Amino acid sequence: MDASPPQLEFSQRDRVLVVAPHPDDEVLATGGLIQCVLAAGAALRVLVATDGDNNPWPQRWAEKRWHVDVKARRRWGERRRTEAAAALAALGVAEQDVCFLGWPDQGTTALLLKDAEAETHLAGEIAAFRPTRIAAPVLDDTHPDHSGLRVLLELAQARVSGLDCQWLGFRVHGLKSDLLASPLALSETQRIVKCDAILEHRSQMILSRRRMLDLAMREEVFRIESTRDMESRRDLQWVMPMPGLRRFWTRHVLALVARIENEVVRITRPLPRSGRSLELATSLRDGQRVTLHVKRVADRLEIGLSSDTPMQQAYAKIERLGERVFIHDQHGWMDVLAATAAEDAQAG
Repeated sequence: MDASPPQLEFSQRDRVLVVAPHPDDEVLATGGLIQCVLAAGAALRVLVATDGDNNPWPQRWAEKRWHVDVKARRRWGERRRTEAAAALAALGVAEQDVCFLGWPDQGTTALLLKDAEAETHLAGEIAAFRPTRIAAPVLDDTHPDHSGLRVLLELAQARVSGLDCQWLGFRVHGLKSDLLASPLALSETQRIVKCDAILEHRSQMILSRRRMLDLAMREEVFRIESTRDMESRRDLQWVMPMPGLRRFWTRHVLALVARIENEVVRITRPLPRSGRSLELATSLRDGQRVTLHVKRVADRLEIGLSSDTPMQQAYAKIERLGERVFIHDQHGWMDVLAATAAEDAQAG
């Protein structure tokens, strides 16, 4: 009989970094975990990546306005940041242990694909705090800010030398169950405190009170992973499924992020038409070449990525362009090295 995942526990020796994509995720995903960390006497640091400012429907209802301009969004973001600060205080977190990064809501993927600024900031936070555990979204959370944040964190953590930490992956969005996730046992008092904390997010209670309370009362489970030390590879071959809505294919691009030594390559290219291919060659600062080959076959992409120097990390996603009526992705970021290693293990 398969063994059940172990219960998650903390001690005074732990240093736990919690990274929440939006205000309210700090309670929904880790409100119980935060209480357990503090009860154990462990060190805690909380980062909230965005201010949740791109949240138009509750704002329209609350402010009795239809048009939400830049000034209005900024005001709403300030409100949500204040609510998150109050929620964290209700959980017992000291003000000096919280940092709001102020990134644009629904803009994490753009930050990842733009340049190294976001991951550099995260690397600085990680290096300064030296966590033994990082609680962050899983890579296959369907919200693009959640999965994009995980990629940024993995890139950032790899830049911090001598750090061997454990990942505690949480899922807020997506129906996929995780049989390997470890549950966190909460007392009745801790559940009540968590419920009180989510009520501090008054802006989210306007239209979604029942849903938010239901989410807050879900059991907290975490996918426990050690810092991954994948075998570096010069050549990668993999397949990605196309999005299900075929009429929207022209609004998607292939996004790739790969770490090669101390440089991160970021590539965004339109998808080729069915039966056709695209090739791209680019050079690193030291002259090393990276080559991409993509062929579209029916409902999938066959992708090859090669480099003169071995790649230590590689991530891929079929990214949807433009304003999103439906925020969530059908498929988030893929850890290409991990997926390739898993396929090799099955084949071998």
